[in-house]
Amino acid sequence: MKGIYRLALSFSIILIFLLALWFRSEHLDHSAHPDNDSIVQQKAFNELQAEDLVMTIELFLQQVKLDLAKWQEDMEEDPALRENWLNEQINDHPHIDGFTAFSMPSKEKLYEKGSLPEDAIDKLFQGEPEINGWTYSQPYISQGSKKMVLGLTKDNHCFVSEVDISFVEKYVKELASLSDNNGNFFIGDSQLDVSFSDEEAEVDELSVVKKIPELDWGLYLSSEQEFSSKDHLKKGEVVVVLDDDIDPEKWSKEHEVFLLDYSGNSAVVRDLTRDAEEMMEEWYGDPTVVYMEPNYTFEKQTIAKETNLLPDDEFYNLYQWNLKQLHVEGAWSETIGSDIPVAIVDSGVDPSHPDLEKRIVKGYNAFEDNEAFVDDNGHGTHVAGIFGAVTNNGEGIAGVTWSNPILAVKVLDHEAIGNSFSIAKGIRWATDNGARVINLSLGDEHRSEVMHQAIKYAYERDVVLIAATGNDNVETPMYPAAFEEVLAVGSINDLEERSFFSNYGKHTDVTAPGEHIPSTFVGGQFVMMSGTSMASPHVAGLAALILSRDETLTNSEVYDIIRSTAFDLGKKGFDQYYGYGTVNASEALKQ
Repeated sequence: MKGIYRLALSFSIILIFLLALWFRSEHLDHSAHPDNDSIVQQKAFNELQAEDLVMTIELFLQQVKLDLAKWQEDMEEDPALRENWLNEQINDHPHIDGFTAFSMPSKEKLYEKGSLPEDAIDKLFQGEPEINGWTYSQPYISQGSKKMVLGLTKDNHCFVSEVDISFVEKYVKELASLSDNNGNFFIGDSQLDVSFSDEEAEVDELSVVKKIPELDWGLYLSSEQEFSSKDHLKKGEVVVVLDDDIDPEKWSKEHEVFLLDYSGNSAVVRDLTRDAEEMMEEWYGDPTVVYMEPNYTFEKQTIAKETNLLPDDEFYNLYQWNLKQLHVEGAWSETIGSDIPVAIVDSGVDPSHPDLEKRIVKGYNAFEDNEAFVDDNGHGTHVAGIFGAVTNNGEGIAGVTWSNPILAVKVLDHEAIGNSFSIAKGIRWATDNGARVINLSLGDEHRSEVMHQAIKYAYERDVVLIAATGNDNVETPMYPAAFEEVLAVGSINDLEERSFFSNYGKHTDVTAPGEHIPSTFVGGQFVMMSGTSMASPHVAGLAALILSRDETLTNSEVYDIIRSTAFDLGKKGFDQYYGYGTVNASEALKQ
């Protein structure tokens, strides 16, 4: 019943498309009336996210077909299953109401389980029946719910099921509203409008219209032209680095501030009655303070020798174009990974996901300083799946690596927002706990010295650091990606073109797939997401494969291999949009 469990949960995949890309308006200095460039950028984001939504609905329909085809095959092998077993399957399935077999072309009913409309076969075939393959009816309303009939014609038989599809409107609209209220959708806090009919839709210049062929529906998606800025400082919080002989607890009491957290001689202090600049101005010249900075916020950056078999995971051939573009199949002929740990420093990871639970060996929560690394956002789980979902298990997706264990490090909260101090703690913990590769699908334009010190701490201990460049389509350096010790990864699409949202600049090292990427999500789900957040773990996975092939390599040598074997894109040689090009796993492993 695992397939049914995944299917039942996958209906909330629509939430992922809303969380797939974040766009911070303060990078663009908008006024109340955005300029033409802003409108073009907004329309492009709407277009991409509408595509993610349509693809997730297609992913759902594909899973329905896989379940129904499996039922049909099982019953063909053992006709006795048509009795109690089939009833159990239908009763347990939250969205399939009945299953019937007809003899074709006579349309004689052979057996029926569950409930189906009397005219199910007529709803399915308006004209001549299909000889073999899948057929969909037009959506219709039955007992207050939107439904459709789905049929598989095979060997003079047609196997028909009624599927409840009312979830589409319900989940799209409810979860879109939820995401918008959380400030994670589009530019600023723009209002979302998702409709499925011409009568409902309010079409304007930002509207995007997409067709869902299987359902014969049109998806209308738009957003208001409202732009607002987010505060990228934790209110009233300052990170201070004190002299070695100064006790942070005593110092905070003397300075009448609350000590939130400390590690060694670095501490985070808070006074909600003042802003960070006021506090820093007061302490300027204090001989006990070596360095201080606001506690900046950072966000997610939301798109084999051991075996002769290619992955048999159910979504690999149909949806994982990204791994094929990465040329990872050639790399797997060299290695599918090893026991070298890789840290996913993000919003945590879902430890119960069937495609991840066997890969996670340890975890850490930088906010609470404990092992509570459960992901309550979903971003980190999606990133982890791209890197290393359990592969060749006949279910879900394939990961870039098949074997490397995952250290799940939670440094972003339920809104996928963290701060420089928590991220720095997470990087140090991952380093101290054996990570040879750290993935950082997060960032902001603030050059935090506290974070840089943690980056250097990891780099000096030979850790490979991979980070996303950001999703603002700007040249502004994003940290930690722009630190010289880090390999910065931009995003490309399936045509090997730079994603319109991908940040660029001289600090960009390479690019990797980052649009419409299927991966794991909280609650055992599989969803599509887009962003440089999705590009980065492809490269982290490649780094893990390289080290699995030769663990004596230094981090700088791993960087050199990734850069030198990248396939050149854009202008000949290095350029600010593609760096050294798109990563090529097969060539990297050959070198």
